[in-house]
Amino acid sequence: MTTHRYLGIDYGSRRVGVAVSDPTGLIARPLTTLTVTGDNDAINRLTELVREHEPVGVVVGLPISMSGNRSAATEMVEKFVQKLRAAIAVPVFLEDERLSSYEAEQVLHAHGKRIKGNKEKIDRMAAAIILQSFLDRQSGG
Repeated sequence: MTTHRYLGIDYGSRRVGVAVSDPTGLIARPLTTLTVTGDNDAINRLTELVREHEPVGVVVGLPISMSGNRSAATEMVEKFVQKLRAAIAVPVFLEDERLSSYEAEQVLHAHGKRIKGNKEKIDRMAAAIILQSFLDRQSGG
């Protein structure tokens, strides 16, 4: 069976939320949150996850303002993605991440999860939401 697994990334300079899809590439789930010391640390640890999970692609959330404008955060993510693309052998896609952290908080709250002070849980859930958005567009859903 050909795998269509993807990794999803909610990038931050201190924490990186990571999600993974099922082998069919239809359903995303939170995987982990990496606490990192900078981009090089993040790249090294993500490279290990790519080796371990063997995805066909990596999806990184791109922060765009609600008005659709770019920001300093947009440029920071784009610079990170350039480094990531140079370090891994699979395609890296960008996905609009507007409201992903807010949606992650809502999902966790609806499931009775304590979110106050648990940014790691929010980051990996946001990564799953970013990845699921990408997967839904790929499948026409």
